[in-house]
Amino acid sequence: MISSLQGTISHLGSDRLTLVVSGVGFSIQVTSRHSAKLALGQEILIQTKLVVREDDLSLFGFQTNQEAELFDLLCGVNGIGPKLAMTTLSGLTGELLVNAINSQDENAFRAIPGIGPKTAKLVLITLSGKVGLSSSVRVNENVLQAMLQLGGDELASRKLLSSLDQSLSESALLKQALAELGRSKLIS
Repeated sequence: MISSLQGTISHLGSDRLTLVVSGVGFSIQVTSRHSAKLALGQEILIQTKLVVREDDLSLFGFQTNQEAELFDLLCGVNGIGPKLAMTTLSGLTGELLVNAINSQDENAFRAIPGIGPKTAKLVLITLSGKVGLSSSVRVNENVLQAMLQLGGDELASRKLLSSLDQSLSESALLKQALAELGRSKLIS
């Protein structure tokens, strides 16, 4: 119904923003990763999904069309509503989410607050074959494996990897990940 909005950010929180479009302020829930990249007064175009409930109309905003499509897929899983779908997208980038689904990585989903073992399995069963393989799947998996072999904690390593620039080459991504690991002392 409302697929995108373009306007100026008048309020910015950790997971919500108000976007003024032609004098009307729209409250939009976003991921914490997306919010961190934005600034007050910034003019943006945001992809949106309107979720209609019996007593509520909520707008959810996304950086890319891929994130919006993944949101729809996650909401289609029994037991995952819009808020848990947003929590999942905050914890895993689109690339890592696609990778986790295609590699049947249950632990990636169990690391998300609110997703237990049964829901993680249900996500993998429901979404298996519904998302295409990402071009950087192998790169991310190789870097993650290197981080784990060096003694990195899996959850912390996944979060760190999701926060890095996914457009880097494998060697540059590994170098940046190791530098961050050294700074944050995630290696035990």
